This record gives sequence, C-alpha cells and structure tokens, in this order.
Amino acid sequence: MEHETCREIGTAETLAVLRSLEDAEILIHRSPDGDCIGSGYALYHLLKRFGIRSRVCCADPIPSLYDSITAGVTFEDFPAKMYISADVADRKLFGELPQKDAEIALCIDHHVSNTHYAKLLHWDHNASAACEVLYELMRAHDLPLTREIALCLYIGMATDTGCFQFSNAGAGTFAAVAEIKRQYPDLPYARLNRELFVMKAPGRIALDASLMQNIRISEDGRVALIFASADLLRSLKVTEEDTDGMANLPMQVRGVEVGITVKQKPDGSYRISMRGGDDANVSVIAQHFGGGGHVKASGCSIADGDPEDVCGMLMDVASAMLRGQTEA
Repeated sequence: MEHETCREIGTAETLAVLRSLEDAEILIHRSPDGDCIGSGYALYHLLKRFGIRSRVCCADPIPSLYDSITAGVTFEDFPAKMYISADVADRKLFGELPQKDAEIALCIDHHVSNTHYAKLLHWDHNASAACEVLYELMRAHDLPLTREIALCLYIGMATDTGCFQFSNAGAGTFAAVAEIKRQYPDLPYARLNRELFVMKAPGRIALDASLMQNIRISEDGRVALIFASADLLRSLKVTEEDTDGMANLPMQVRGVEVGITVKQKPDGSYRISMRGGDDANVSVIAQHFGGGGHVKASGCSIADGDPEDVCGMLMDVASAMLRGQTEA
C-alpha cells in the first residue's frame, strides 16, 4: 500500500535522515538474497560508524552462503524506535516480520515496482542493485568505504547481476566494482564468485538434472518453465538455501525469452520466479499475478491450485504477453 505522504529524496537528505536515526531496525525482504543482505548489513556498518545502534531484521534465516557478510556481527538487543528498509519494493515482501505494519521512515531501493510504502524513498530504478544505490550515496558524500561495507556492496551487486552477466549491470555498476577492487584488491573475489555462482550441493545437482529433463517449452520455443514440486524437493533433501539461483535454469535454453521457475511450498502454495531475455518485460507478466520486480527479473506467488493448471496458466499468460510485447 502506498504511503499517503511518501516523498522521494536525494542523497543529501537521505544521508541526513540516516544520521538522525536512533535505535533503528533495518528490514529486508523474506527469502533474503545477496542484495538485500548486502545492503542491509552495509547500512548497519554505516550507522555504526555514525554511532547509531541498529540491527538487520528478516522474516527468514540468512543463508549460510552469505556467512562472509554476517560472520562476526552481533546485534544488540534494544527496543526499536525507528524502522528503515533496504531492497524491499513492497511492504508485503517483509513476510511475517512482527514489524511488517510499522511506519517505515526511509526505504532505499532500486526496484521499478516500488509501491512507495515508506514515508521517504531514496531509489534509482536504473541501478543494478540496492547496493549500487548505497555505493552512489556514499560516493556522493565522500563517506569512507570500509572493508566490511565494500564486501557487502560487492556481493549485493554481484548477486543481483548474475555475476555481472545480466543487462542490468551498467557503467555505474562496473565503476563501483572497479573502485571497490582498487581500494581492497585483497578481498577474495574469485572465491566469493565460485561459492556464490558455481558450487552446488549434491542434492541441488540432482534437482537441476530432474528439472531440466522435464522442462516445458512453448510451441514457439520462446517460453520455458521448470516445476519443482514439494515432494521432489523433500526427496532430494534440498533446502531453501540450496535452490538459490535456480531461476536462471530455463534461460539456458537457446531461443528462450521468458524463463519461469515454479517452486511448490510444503503448504501447497507456489513461489514463481521469472527471468527475461532481450525482448521480454517479465515484470508485466508477474504483475498479472499480483507480483512484480524488474524488467528482466520478477516474481509472484500463487496461493493454491493443481500443479498442471498453475504451470499451464503461467505458460499461456507469458506466451500471450510476450507476443503482445514483441508485436507492439
């Protein structure tokens, strides 16, 4: 829901707001990824330098994949007085956080689908990641780029760009990474990239093989869908963390413009991730089902339904919308 007085602000006012915070909670979205974790923890380190107590709050556990960010960080226990958010486009993405209905004083984001739910919004929907927005904020005001913050920002930009292979990685992204590497050439970039983008648990490798063997491709070859049932995930002992990056699998098929990944939850609901090629705007497809996100990476949820019906409906809508987009 849009905040009735939401106002977009620039870097100077954003910095002033951050410096004025007191005992703040930094809210990030459910099913946390590298960008929301990176931007949330970067804000924590920045506020700590300002002498402000804060902590990062998420409805779901932080995956061990991001231990390089979270290791050694211990949050103080205090009654929160203010709330801000990082990399959260919509209030509903907080999930079941107890603070999900609190007033958000400031949102720092990069999603074009941001619903303006916060009192103040600092965003750049052309940025690759919320971490890139934060980097530009710090650069604009000559704030010191500490080692901890540099690590957070690098991981956030790397994960939201698929290790810099997606079209959202712009000149600003590469300039930011170049400066981070210039200041901290000894950060373990190669090891981080291997852990984040290459290495997989044995169960995940078996899952990928099963999904690709049963991939569904539209008649014209432009839409591909993979479906991971709750039973399959359970039988392979695949955790939520193990499925990170699974949404990119359908895009490995040559000619595919819309890749859809459908993951069934134990309660029978479905979490859908979409990726787009050169000609597709998948945010429009996701919005059709009550979701949203980026032009090339979006998602939505479906509460229930027969798996065949859900997958068929997604394929049909994606094909129809893709035809409309390319014919327009």
